Amino acid sequence: MNLQDKQEVQKIVKQEVQKIIDNKLDLEFQKKIKTRNTKTRDELVKLIKDSIESVYKVLWQKRDFWKSDIK
Repeated sequence: MNLQDKQEVQKIVKQEVQKIIDNKLDLEFQKKIKTRNTKTRDELVKLIKDSIESVYKVLWQKRDFWKSDIK
């Protein structure tokens, strides 16, 4: 087996392993999110809540601009 063939095989194996890892991780993440009372789900909900709250605060601070400057 020459060097080029060996590199090609390594590349293919690496890609396949990455696919398996990604799929497995995705499935596990889905399970954690669907199950209530898991730390993962709680953290995700908290992150989304905090993000929405931050956007709302910025919009509220800029309310005068929205009322007067945009027409």
